[in-house]
Amino acid sequence: MKRFSEKTSELIRRREFARAWQRHCSYLDFSIQEFMHIQQRLLEEQLELGRRSPLWRRVFGDVVDKLTVDNMRELIPLTEYEDYEPYLKDLPSDILALPVKEWARTSGLSGKPKWVPYTEDAYEHLGLCTITTGILSSARHRGDVRLRPGDVVASNLPPRPFMSGLALVASSEFFDYHYLPPLDMTEEMSFQERTEWVFRQAMIDGMQLLGAMTIVLVRMGEMLEQGMRDRSFSWKLLHPKAIWRVIRAIRRARRENRQYILPRDLWDLKGLQGGGTDTFLYRDRIKEYWGLYPYEIYACTEGGIMAAQAWGEHQNLIFLPDSAFYEFISEEDWVRERLEGVRPTRTLLMDELEVGKRYDVVITNFYGGAFLRYRLHDLVEVVALEDREYGIQLPQFQFVGRSGAFIDLSGFAGLIDEKLLLQALDRVGIPYVDWTMRKEFRDSQPILHLYLEPKEEANLQQDQVREALHQVLKELNSDYGDVERMLGYVPLEVTLLPPGSFDRFIQHRLAQGADLAHLKPLRIQPSAEDIALLMGEGRS
Repeated sequence: MKRFSEKTSELIRRREFARAWQRHCSYLDFSIQEFMHIQQRLLEEQLELGRRSPLWRRVFGDVVDKLTVDNMRELIPLTEYEDYEPYLKDLPSDILALPVKEWARTSGLSGKPKWVPYTEDAYEHLGLCTITTGILSSARHRGDVRLRPGDVVASNLPPRPFMSGLALVASSEFFDYHYLPPLDMTEEMSFQERTEWVFRQAMIDGMQLLGAMTIVLVRMGEMLEQGMRDRSFSWKLLHPKAIWRVIRAIRRARRENRQYILPRDLWDLKGLQGGGTDTFLYRDRIKEYWGLYPYEIYACTEGGIMAAQAWGEHQNLIFLPDSAFYEFISEEDWVRERLEGVRPTRTLLMDELEVGKRYDVVITNFYGGAFLRYRLHDLVEVVALEDREYGIQLPQFQFVGRSGAFIDLSGFAGLIDEKLLLQALDRVGIPYVDWTMRKEFRDSQPILHLYLEPKEEANLQQDQVREALHQVLKELNSDYGDVERMLGYVPLEVTLLPPGSFDRFIQHRLAQGADLAHLKPLRIQPSAEDIALLMGEGRS
């Protein structure tokens, strides 16, 4: 990996903005041929390192000696975490060809931790990519570098050893940010403590960059707006240094003829990074609350930061060529696996993808990492092969969801996914706290069972919700409508949960020691045990 003799913040101090942009964002000028050249060169380096990797020797045997860019996909089958877990679970420092600098963790659907080793090169690359997304999330046009040393970065995302926290720590190697909370404090705080501390301290210190889950951004806006409307906002809670910030916010609101303040009145953000499958639904609301559209990143613990949006109001994801080697399983193959149990064997590369198709992502780590032809079970859709408006020649993607996060209602009803349900709920206009959906059987017939907690102010009846959603789902998905037309029954059931159901579920999970990623039940096809907990069964 190329080493840099100075921090990016030093370049900016000397006003060498073009060099900073070139260092972090030049990949956006690549052609697809240049992209593939970088992919293949770094894969060659990784395969060479793999010959010295104890992990690869144990998982794949002597076949690693024969691996080349051309034959790798023929000699190595697609892999899962279970292939590596026996050799990673004890966090050995010498399991890779290069020493392990950091271990990051995530959790699978079962809640069992997955530990992922990062070499020094992989760790540094994660830090550089974090600076890249900071530059791009705050840029308004190509070459626009707005970051400055000392900018306040606020985050309520999971701390180290989770990848989001590791990325912040790694970014400090390359940029002199002021972090909220300070990096040495964040790992000692709970999620709630961290969220409250961040926004309380930001009233004093301000903030230029904010990273948070989308739903947190929306609820912060709602709470602030409602508090001012109800006059429940208490000046007594303010630090004296924060009073001027509120006074300025009130003046800004009055200039727009508003009697309430919004987060954008309090803080002048340069960049706002949000995460969550429902981000697309909340884009406009977040812009209204915070003054910026949420900037989206595609990342995972096993692969680091792999794709991000460009500058300004660009909405699609573009893969970074130097984060991992990418392969893609076609929609036909992963659907066949889902329905018939036939494991995919064929993959496509970035320059073989088609517009309008959805693909399951497969990665091979660079920089001496652990994973070879590793399935993420993440689905992305190619929405264009270039973006002429932005002058970008690389494929444009949208994140769709998990390849297993679908319900196959019947042989002809198509696959029901989270995005479809989010669109339906949004169109019906149901005010809700959260929801989850399972495929169940009623009188031996398959149905979708929606468990939904409405907001307290909502006055809803289960039958009314069911009928409204059923009609909208038929409009959004004609295959779903075929069930009623061809089989003569409505394949939808709705259970309205009492107030606080999801909060109690989360508190139960916290008491069990669950990590942030698994505090809530899956949106699509949660376990029967999770439904029982959500319904209040099995809790003491």
